Formats: sequence, C-alpha cells, structure tokens
Amino acid sequence: MASGAAVPRLIPSEHLAHHEDYSRARFIDALVGGKDHYELDRELAGKVRRALPDGADAAGRLFVEDRRFQLRVCEMMLRRTPVTTFVVCGADQWSVDGDPLHDRIHRTRPDAAVIYAEPEPVILAHALGVYDTAINARSSMVRVVEADIYDPGFLRELYETPHVPLYSGEPIAVLHCATLPFAPAREEGTTADITTGLIDTLPDGSFLALTHLCAPEEPHRAKAAQRAGEELAAQGLGTRPFLPRKDIEALFGDLELFVPNALTQSREPVPCSEWYPPGPFRERYAIDQFNLAGLARKGKPTPIA
Repeated sequence: MASGAAVPRLIPSEHLAHHEDYSRARFIDALVGGKDHYELDRELAGKVRRALPDGADAAGRLFVEDRRFQLRVCEMMLRRTPVTTFVVCGADQWSVDGDPLHDRIHRTRPDAAVIYAEPEPVILAHALGVYDTAINARSSMVRVVEADIYDPGFLRELYETPHVPLYSGEPIAVLHCATLPFAPAREEGTTADITTGLIDTLPDGSFLALTHLCAPEEPHRAKAAQRAGEELAAQGLGTRPFLPRKDIEALFGDLELFVPNALTQSREPVPCSEWYPPGPFRERYAIDQFNLAGLARKGKPTPIA
C-alpha cells in the first residue's frame, strides 16, 4: 500500500467490507494511521492498541519502526555488500517515510532488482498496477509476483517463475518483515519450518532479514502480548502472532546474526529501532520490545564496517 499517495485506492468501498477476510496489509495500515482499510480493520487495530503498553498511539510504532529497519538494512547491504537483488515478502508498502522500498533502493543502486512476493490477491493486483516495471532484463526493475510466502518452498518456486530476475547461485537478500506473525494456520508446519525452507534454498553469500512480533519475558508484558495475539488470531491473522525471544532467534536457524549496533557485541534480534539506528537513542518505548529484528548471512558473516 502507499497510503495517501497519488495512486489508485486499494479499498473500493466500505460497503464491501463484510465480504472481505481480515488482511495483514489492511490491519497494519489501520494501525499506522493509513487510509486503505475498512472500519472492521480500525476496530481490530483499536483492540490491539488497547492491549499493548504506552498508550493507544504507540502501537503503530511496531510497524513504523519495522519499515524503518527495512530501509536501513537495505541501505547497509547496498553500500557494503555485493548483493543487488532483493526479494521482499509482502508488497504492501504503507507510507512511513515517503517513498516505497524499491524507490529507496534504486536511489542508492539504480541497477538493483526488487522482487515483491505477495499472497493476498487485492494487494497483488494493486502492486502489479503501480510498481511492476514488466522489464525482463538485467537492469533497474521491479517485479511483483504471486507467491505463498508462508510455504517453506516458496523461494524455490520463485526461481522457476518466468521473467523473474533470479539467477542460480547468485547471492540475494530476502526480507521477511511484518509478515511472519500473520502466517495462516496449517495442518503441518510452523513459522520455523517456513524460514528453514527459505534458508535451505538461499545461495551461499545471501542475506536474510527478519522481523517478528515478540512476547517479552516480563509477566505483565507477556500477558499484554497474549491479549493482543488472541485478538489477531481470532480473526485469522496468525496462530502465534507474538513469539518468545528464543523462538524468534530460532527462526534464523544456524545462521549467525550481525551485531545489531555499535553499543553491543551480542548477536541477537533486537527491537527494530535499535538495529543500527540513524542517531543516538533519544527515547525508548516499552512497545519497541514487542517487535524484534535481525539480519544474518548464509556462509561466513560479513562484518559491518
């Protein structure tokens, strides 16, 4: 999504709301104060806001800081690694700091390729019409493809999709951010199975950036995460939207994470706002502890200069 941008509106009319399932993209848009959602999404966002700390307005930070983490991690990889192909899970580009992610990437590296993989039909159709350049060449491009990003084998299928600029053995960067908490219920498989299949498919030298909603260890905050998670799960938005830290760390498998900022040597997921922040920490919010982020590389880790 590009809330408030001069593009076709994603949501056609409010009277269609009762025909729609709950949507990851619409819920996040409502939580961050966007425009592309229904009243039912605002109601769900309100319930989640009331369950979490720091007041009603703070809950939007969960995904505002998530987007800013994505921007910083792409900028770092573009400037300090040879990777020029980015696979972004989810084509919903809610407005936080202006331009969509691919525009920010191309501002630094015009010849980079950005591939959005999207499972939701409405978001897919919107992104195809607004973002996809439909250029089948190794040059600056944006492709939007339909893909089940919660299938452990989705990246293998993406490699076999025609006109997608992925080349066997060439390192890539995959961003699975603001998506994994909303994995649908399935008879077999867990969130860890999703990332295990993804890691197994990644070529050596590739990067994996993940975020996931977190249930902090403190009992009162764990209860807050449980209440918020129950509201989301009741509407089909994930089965365990908030995971304990140890389970989020396990999503990276055997990959070694990058040190997240200059103030620590620990290699572990941290709140999105603390992953190489653009400046000194001026304010800290309890809500930040409810969404953790990390970056890892398949193969020997590359130090951040």
